[in-house]
Amino acid sequence: MGFLKGLFGRSPGNKSGKLGSDEDPIRQMLFASQLLKEQVQRMQLNGQPSPLQSIADAYKLVVCGKKAEAIAVLRGVLTAAQLETRTLLWVWSALRELGEKPEPKFAFEVLGVVLEVPSGGAYDTLAAYVDGSARYLNFSGRAIFWDTPDQKVKELCLAMVGVSFDATTKTQPRKDLSLPKGGNQATLLTRSGPFITIELAPNLVHVGGSLMNELIKRASAPKSAPE
Repeated sequence: MGFLKGLFGRSPGNKSGKLGSDEDPIRQMLFASQLLKEQVQRMQLNGQPSPLQSIADAYKLVVCGKKAEAIAVLRGVLTAAQLETRTLLWVWSALRELGEKPEPKFAFEVLGVVLEVPSGGAYDTLAAYVDGSARYLNFSGRAIFWDTPDQKVKELCLAMVGVSFDATTKTQPRKDLSLPKGGNQATLLTRSGPFITIELAPNLVHVGGSLMNELIKRASAPKSAPE
């Protein structure tokens, strides 16, 4: 089981202190739609070259009024090999903030899905990305952060994306990241931003349940003893 890969820690401003709650920044980061300043504020960098460091460098350029140079740095991140899906989405969030738009043929391609389902008087949140990474935040405050390459998990992540609706016709832009007021809710993550589905695809909750169970099974499996 992988953990957030050194990206984001809990914010001291988290009012509830509970993972997966309405104010929890880790839950909000699942949508990968933050403005450039907020992205950088939540990064935990080690000084080594990386896509995240490049995003931080782009922010410094913006602060210095060098917008064109910042855009060039951000677009350079998009050329990185094996770029993580959430990083790609953060880069596009920053580019949109700077006035850039994705190519029309890729603008509404669904790269991830965040499913929010009522549970235990609160909400479970399940996020699946096309690179095979996943996040499951249980209403109890427990969580699974999955980054380990795993064919079965990736197939289920792609299945969740595959049963989602086209983000150009049956969704609306997501304006905030608050938990739903009632019922199931799904958000499609695209280069053009996050979109809430007006109606869920029939199999989305079923496929999401399969992914959730697979993550729980892997997280619960005993670790092999070191050789």
